Amino acid sequence: MKSIAAASLFASVVLAQSASLIPSGISSQCSTFLTQFNQDTNLTSCTSAIISATSAFAPSTNASAAAANFSSSAIESALNSVCESSASCPETLIRPKLADFYNACTDELSTSPNQDVIRMYDVLYALTPFRNAICSKDDSTNRYCVSEIASNSTASSSGVLSTIVQDVAVPVSSAVSRRATVQSVVSVAPNAATFAKYNLLFLMLQPNMSSASLCTSCTRSVLTSYISFESDTPYAPGLSSSTLLSGQSSLYQAVQTTCGSSFLSGAVAAAAGLSGGVTGQIASGASNLKANTGVAGVLMGAVVLALSASL
Repeated sequence: MKSIAAASLFASVVLAQSASLIPSGISSQCSTFLTQFNQDTNLTSCTSAIISATSAFAPSTNASAAAANFSSSAIESALNSVCESSASCPETLIRPKLADFYNACTDELSTSPNQDVIRMYDVLYALTPFRNAICSKDDSTNRYCVSEIASNSTASSSGVLSTIVQDVAVPVSSAVSRRATVQSVVSVAPNAATFAKYNLLFLMLQPNMSSASLCTSCTRSVLTSYISFESDTPYAPGLSSSTLLSGQSSLYQAVQTTCGSSFLSGAVAAAAGLSGGVTGQIASGASNLKANTGVAGVLMGAVVLALSASL
């Protein structure tokens, strides 16, 4: 197993509970919701196990940090911990939060998009299906799909992976107002360009992959993780507007074309075909989450964890 250069640069940054960030220039209704959201102890408790499991892999803005070598046993242990955390962070907690988020910040997510608010929505939305995706296993080998898929990706070379890890996060915009009087850490947000270019939320599955690499049980499991969640909780602004999830539509179409219409189970395929949230028929925007519960750190830490598992 190779090392991921710069994996340790991503240590503990967005995990600090003191960095409560509320975007400026938004409606009072949305601001009030996000303030309450930042103080939600249920979300903090729900994500604590995931934060603990991924803290060694979490993003940092410290570019001089030493690179880390993660052993296969350490990565396996972290993946196991993430996957065992589902009971403490159930979908029944996340779904109502998404509905409340959209109701309070409809303008910021659609008619007058605010990119900071949009990033917040995306990270909260992706938390459940992404966790399910990285916890899926190959039907034949019983290995985690993060190692099976990434090894087949054109982005799996150590040089490209190092670039991904270094570019997975960006400092939070100065337009975001800092509510805490003392900031012990620098907060970061997902780098939308990196997430989109490498389809990170889909474990680097790409529409142009060969049938041998694309038409696998892992691809089915990853897409099912998202489509099943979306069928019950549609991505309100429409996937075409998402900065982190927009690659799903092209990936789904490629799977249908390359692997055949029967590749996905009937229920999943039907949900994908009928849901505007899956096929991107609805237009507008939404995406990211507040630093207070560390969900942005959870997601990006899980991305680094997923990349580490592929080496």
